[in-house]
Amino acid sequence: MNGWQARWRPGQRLEPWFAPFALVNGAGIGLSPILLPATAARYGVGHVGLVMGAFNLGALVAPVVGSLADRSRAYRTLAAAAAAVTALALALFPWAGPAAQVLLGLGEGAGFAAALTVANLLIVERRPEAEWNSRLGWLETTLSVGQAGALFLAAWLSGLSTRSALLAAGIVPAAAIPLALMLIPRVRTAALRPARAGHQLASNGQVGEWGPASPSRVHHLHQRRRPLAGVRALLGGGFGWMLAAWIPSYAGAAVVFSLYPVLFRHAFGVATTTSALAFAVIVLVSLPLYVMAGRVSQRHGPAPVIAAALALRIVLLGALAAFAAASHVAAVLPLAAFAGIMCAWSLLSVASPGLTAQLKPGEEGDAQGLLNASTGLAGLLGSVAGGLIAGSWGYPVALAAGAAAVALGLVILSATLLRRRGAKTAAP
Repeated sequence: MNGWQARWRPGQRLEPWFAPFALVNGAGIGLSPILLPATAARYGVGHVGLVMGAFNLGALVAPVVGSLADRSRAYRTLAAAAAAVTALALALFPWAGPAAQVLLGLGEGAGFAAALTVANLLIVERRPEAEWNSRLGWLETTLSVGQAGALFLAAWLSGLSTRSALLAAGIVPAAAIPLALMLIPRVRTAALRPARAGHQLASNGQVGEWGPASPSRVHHLHQRRRPLAGVRALLGGGFGWMLAAWIPSYAGAAVVFSLYPVLFRHAFGVATTTSALAFAVIVLVSLPLYVMAGRVSQRHGPAPVIAAALALRIVLLGALAAFAAASHVAAVLPLAAFAGIMCAWSLLSVASPGLTAQLKPGEEGDAQGLLNASTGLAGLLGSVAGGLIAGSWGYPVALAAGAAAVALGLVILSATLLRRRGAKTAAP
């Protein structure tokens, strides 16, 4: 045990080893969503969507890394390797051609997802189940602070040349490598809890969204292998309808997140520095909303909360489309709409695991894993489609398509789960 760990009281929820993960998280969802699109834009807005879609696809490496960590217990090595991949992807990005940039976006997303998977495992494998939620809350608060700090840094770096900016950005995850090797506690096999059928995390997904790769906090769920028939059974009981509503609604919102700095620069005349600063402020302001969202979801039920959040996103995406179609709109208007779209995630992120547990009691671990995979797929589809539509028909059409996709999700949710809930409430 090193000096840091020796001075740290076991009962405390905030631990020194959170630091390297905050740096990788900041690189993944603070620096990348600003600097990668701005650099990729030289090949066209359609290419931006492909790069950010690849980033989203990289997040699907999480279950593989989780299984490897379960077998090897090499948490330090895995975290350091994830930080190294993230650093290399950022630093090499401005020198790469179009195809290589897509691969580097994939690597950036994979490194980010791998690191966050290890971080969550270090809690659920080392701590009693009664402490999981509070410790995960502290971890995710630290990660959000890292994201906000990286967004402030991105605002400054965006004023430099692309090569200088991304080389400097690569230092952030690179700094996490020695910190991971020094601060991450060693885990003895004998000290580990017995193998479980699932890590069931009630707080799963409760921290802020960044566009194409959300949920940005990739909670590892140690799942038993399911044959195809098992997956089909999992989709019963209304959970399949939840996924049918979730995928288009998430894909629709991914349009604005994947194109964020490029969209605001070209459609609204907002400099990348300003949009990055605004994003950082929005992240910080939205942090207290998760507690409020939990209370609202507890009082009214998760399905109505999801519906309300989707309705808000439809209105705000439609407003962004109208602002983009108009000329000379004050920058504060589209930034305020984007802030509302971000803040709606506080409701969605808290209510979605709650609805998952409600629909699949006893199988929420497997169901949440499937929801996370569906989120990754939706983010990929929304990012790529948004970039292609914007490149062919312009930003107003891409934003309108995003609003339509969210509306489709709300219609599906209302016609199935909300209608079923209303029928149960009306029954004597």
